Amino acid sequence: MQDSKWEETLTRIIPSIVSIRSISVRNFDTESQRTSQATGFVVDADQGLILTNRHVVQPGPILAEATFTQSKEEVKLIPVYRDPVHDFGFFRFDKTQVKYSNIDSIVLRPESARVGLDIRVVGNDAGERLSILGGTLARLDRQAPFYGNGKYNDWNTFYYQAASMTSGGSSGSPVIDINGCAIALNAGGATASASSFFLPLDRVVRALDCLLKHSQVPRGTIQTVFSFTTFDELRRLGLEDQDESELRKIPNNTGTLICSSVNVKGPASDILESGDILLKINDKIIHHFIGLEEILDSSVGECINVLVQRGTQKKECRVKIQDLHSITPSSFVEIGGAVVHELSYQMAVSYVVPTGSVFVASAGYMMGLAGIARKCVVESVNNEPTPDMESFIRVIQKLRDNERVPISHYLLTDINKSRVSIVHIDRRWHPFRIAKRNDETGLWDYTDMPPCSGEAIQIPHTAPPTLIGDNLGPAKYIVPSMVNVEFHMPFKVDGVVHQVHSGLGIVINHKLGLLITDRNAIPTSIGDVILTFANSIIIPGTVLYLHQTFNLCVVKYDPKLLGDTVVNDCILSKTRLKQNDETILVCMSKSYQPIVRKTVVTNIRQFYVAEPIPPTYRSMNVEGIELENPINNGGVLVTEEGHVQALYPAFTKHNSKQRSEFYIGICVSILEPILNKLIHGKQDPMYTLEAELTYTQIAHARTLGLTDEWVKKMEKTNNVVVVRRLTSSANSFDLIKTADIILSVDGEPVQSFEGVMSRVYQPKLDMTLLRTGNVIHVQVPQTELESRGTERLVGWAGAIFQMPHKAIYQQLISVPKGVLCSVVFDGSPAQLYGLPPLTWVTQVNDTPVTDLDHFLQVISDIKSDTFARLKIVGYNRFTKVITLRTNAHYFGSWLLEQREGKWVLATK
Repeated sequence: MQDSKWEETLTRIIPSIVSIRSISVRNFDTESQRTSQATGFVVDADQGLILTNRHVVQPGPILAEATFTQSKEEVKLIPVYRDPVHDFGFFRFDKTQVKYSNIDSIVLRPESARVGLDIRVVGNDAGERLSILGGTLARLDRQAPFYGNGKYNDWNTFYYQAASMTSGGSSGSPVIDINGCAIALNAGGATASASSFFLPLDRVVRALDCLLKHSQVPRGTIQTVFSFTTFDELRRLGLEDQDESELRKIPNNTGTLICSSVNVKGPASDILESGDILLKINDKIIHHFIGLEEILDSSVGECINVLVQRGTQKKECRVKIQDLHSITPSSFVEIGGAVVHELSYQMAVSYVVPTGSVFVASAGYMMGLAGIARKCVVESVNNEPTPDMESFIRVIQKLRDNERVPISHYLLTDINKSRVSIVHIDRRWHPFRIAKRNDETGLWDYTDMPPCSGEAIQIPHTAPPTLIGDNLGPAKYIVPSMVNVEFHMPFKVDGVVHQVHSGLGIVINHKLGLLITDRNAIPTSIGDVILTFANSIIIPGTVLYLHQTFNLCVVKYDPKLLGDTVVNDCILSKTRLKQNDETILVCMSKSYQPIVRKTVVTNIRQFYVAEPIPPTYRSMNVEGIELENPINNGGVLVTEEGHVQALYPAFTKHNSKQRSEFYIGICVSILEPILNKLIHGKQDPMYTLEAELTYTQIAHARTLGLTDEWVKKMEKTNNVVVVRRLTSSANSFDLIKTADIILSVDGEPVQSFEGVMSRVYQPKLDMTLLRTGNVIHVQVPQTELESRGTERLVGWAGAIFQMPHKAIYQQLISVPKGVLCSVVFDGSPAQLYGLPPLTWVTQVNDTPVTDLDHFLQVISDIKSDTFARLKIVGYNRFTKVITLRTNAHYFGSWLLEQREGKWVLATK
């Protein structure tokens, strides 16, 4: 009989239960930017109100949609209320959008809860669209669950407990009795004990009544956390017999409330103390959370009389009730990719600090690079105190782009240690704007702040000469040419997975402001270059030249900023190193200490850099110089006079799970074409074969058809050059084949990589190849060398798109026609709807897209909050179609491109 009753009840209520998918679009307060799923249920069908948890509605900006469990109709959700403390909130939906289901309101009946009650938890459990879990209420007086410091926590309420084993996605599920009424709200659980925790609905009913009347939900606080304590402990705390007798007259009462913690600088600070036993408020006995909350919520702005027992004494206090909403942040600032807002009551309780300070919810690009982490409090900016958000905004507005300023801050987890970090102000890569919550629309309305007054004014400085003793030999000649190079990437594009890179630079022409470094230090063109000269002067640099094959990057700087600082041009040696040659390795440590070591060349050989996933730059077609006793620091190999014989750069180990590099020397002869172009002004275009080469032994080549005649021509080597892989965008792609042995170029036998790679001024090569046992002659066009890297990015739907970079063509034999999705941000529509990075978008709403201009044109025609249909091709060549709901408010389109040597960000 009872089973049939449950079946009837569930059949009636299931149409009113929804599965919620949401995007927390920014880090905010206790919550992080992410996508999630949960459950909710209709509590008023006429006004389209859905009840769920506070941690689902979120304290910060959110995008959400609901799917009705039975009819599978999807509606957009607008957040209308999230409680500052208790774990409940409300969404609103347009009931006219539900056409195929009769929706009834699920009645809230908090008074029906009792121990032993048979219940059902109905919702979206562990990702399932519908799950029904049974249980029995075991406790009605469980303390509120503690999820951890710095996370959302509830207090000043009891929770219910049952063994129903709910899990992820069931947050916000109704706890139903056999009559179909909701007696509690599922909120959390303990996996180890298979227990679920349910929020009582007493305060929920009050909030719902306010919303139905279109009025605000008053919430009061004295910034004090109370806990329910039983009589045995109360007696030890000093409860007198007369007071205990009065409390025991209350039916089923087993204790009363005590002050657990009083927040710093709150209304009750220096008035109430931890351990105070709450006896009366306004001469009324208060022994339960409900009575306490009723007084606080109905008396906002008023003073109350509080009688407490403190040890052996009674204390009567007068406390003013504060508006709880006033210490719950409803705005935030975005600057340099960081999210900053007032420190909330939630965080204040977790870490015992005052509310209202400048709280870093997300460090972003600008603050993260300086070591300022999430959950920091900013005390001052540029030596000006910032006790609140108003002062923080005022100081930031005065600063220029790329200006270096000190920021004083402390971690909430370590408030005893104040730190000072040097921050590069970012007004170029990210916007500076303020967002304020709009409870009518459910959005957070943005206000763009005025543009800054330009770039930071760089003042020239002169560093004292670096003193290097004669015992360090040639270091005294080459160290004045050495520069520490740091590179910061605002976006991890071109397959680069790390944001901060560093290395060593060598000045090649100080008059022109040119230095050379490796591509482990500067892997791509998009980012900020920071140069440190003589461990004393920091100036900006710009990427001038990126070699697409060799591990080289040329950076330009303004030499005027260095005043009279001694900076030497390195002198390149004309003598090439050979095996067993003696040389001197001069490196620079990260603390700018020269390291000098005499060494011997043990081998000169090819080396292979593993192919990374995602594809990114890797060096190829160059021989490395191995040393007898190497050093794991960047540097140069020099003669006794300090003339540079070889560079000693870092190469990224792409196959390593953690970031690491290896060091090997490369001959300076590869610099000659670059120096001719950048220093000597040679304007002839430079070319490359765009093929990855390798060596194979002559013995193996004989098996492939190499004749004795050709072996004699290869008298200087035991190896021959073989085509290992072709770049799919190369002009030579249809003329050269993988595994071709290159016998000669322009009639000269090829005995090393240099025999092919040195012909940078020839647009065509006359090549003799050995292919499948046959000698063939072909004229092969070379491809013009790229030197600028990626110069345009498009952002849309929380993803970054670019045209495929060179490494993509080097690793894929066939590259899809379309735009490459390079980055997908957490908590974005792209992530929610399944657009993965390293994916090509080939069509948008059935319109083919072939380049970024076409892509921008197509997405500009898509209205916000509508679905776009994307045809995508993955790295594994599988094709599928996805739909994605756009949102121009938080995830509008933008274009970042280089214009006249400067990066310009434009929003669409």
